[in-house]
Amino acid sequence: MSNSIRLGIAGARFGEKHAAAFSKIDGVELTGIADLDEEKRTSLFNTYGFKRQFESYQSLIESESLDAIVICLPSNLHERAISTAFDADIHVLCEKPPAVNESEMSRIVSSAGFCGKTFMWARQQRFSPEIKTARELVAEGALGDVYRGEASWHWGWWPFANDNWRGSREEGGGALLDIGIHMIDSLWYVMGCPDPVEAMASSHSLFLKDHVPDPDFVAEDSVFGMVRFKNGASLNFSSMFFGHVEGPKSHWGAPTEQSIRLFGTKGSVDLVQGELTQAAKPEALVKSYTSPTSEAEWFILQAQEFLDSIKESREPENNGKQGLTLMRVLDALAQSAKEKRAVPIKATRSLEDLFGGL
Repeated sequence: MSNSIRLGIAGARFGEKHAAAFSKIDGVELTGIADLDEEKRTSLFNTYGFKRQFESYQSLIESESLDAIVICLPSNLHERAISTAFDADIHVLCEKPPAVNESEMSRIVSSAGFCGKTFMWARQQRFSPEIKTARELVAEGALGDVYRGEASWHWGWWPFANDNWRGSREEGGGALLDIGIHMIDSLWYVMGCPDPVEAMASSHSLFLKDHVPDPDFVAEDSVFGMVRFKNGASLNFSSMFFGHVEGPKSHWGAPTEQSIRLFGTKGSVDLVQGELTQAAKPEALVKSYTSPTSEAEWFILQAQEFLDSIKESREPENNGKQGLTLMRVLDALAQSAKEKRAVPIKATRSLEDLFGGL
């Protein structure tokens, strides 16, 4: 690999955020952009100075011109695209969810270990000061013993076309994999990624059946759940596509309301507002614990972490073991909702456990 990392992006719609980030980092050559939509990929090709454009991710990978690729495809294509990239000796940054279930994620982690390539899954919110600084506060003990997380993210309406993959269970859509994952990971990450032991959830498909081509494969449009951890802490969350709410518009245009809060014995943090609260009768002290930054800056920090992990031959911040544990949590929540019972979660082994230190 040359001093400059030759990067490709598969998927132009969300890939634009990654293109904007990597274009601001020295030592990156934007080599290729792939998308079936000619207008979208040509727009990125012209805006960010990609050297070549392709109709498919397969053609991009087979061009033998990449050191690394960012995968921004529909969720059900993630494992296939990652495997193709690893076969071509290419490092991978993949959009969330990194897979659609634990089995896919396990194969991805195993493949990364065997081929010796860097695998990182994208979640730019981890690089926001609201999340990053809160994790540091927890690690320093500023919140005392952290025992509870609570989060909700409700959309006013479904902002996508009726044939969008996000409405299909078979294509990795639904309120759990598409938006629930954000809240679960934010709380879990700030807690220090404790080992999950049990999940319980309920879900509903009350509205999406009118927005998908085949109602037999409709995903859930709302999900409500709880995860319990080995250290005794727990989190609960609520996510809805059709929440009948008013609030700030999301990237996709629907109004939203969002709340993510973590509680400890010495205080609580609001991970949306970036505020630390310490209450003792008769008053409560509320103060900002960080200065907010733009989402574009989070993407740049995420991109830099991916590149640094490649150059330093180390595990990235968003590593495969964490991704595997997260997918086990999501699978357990989905199973719990389907079977109407609490579901145990097995521990995630380390890469050294999986590969014997090779």
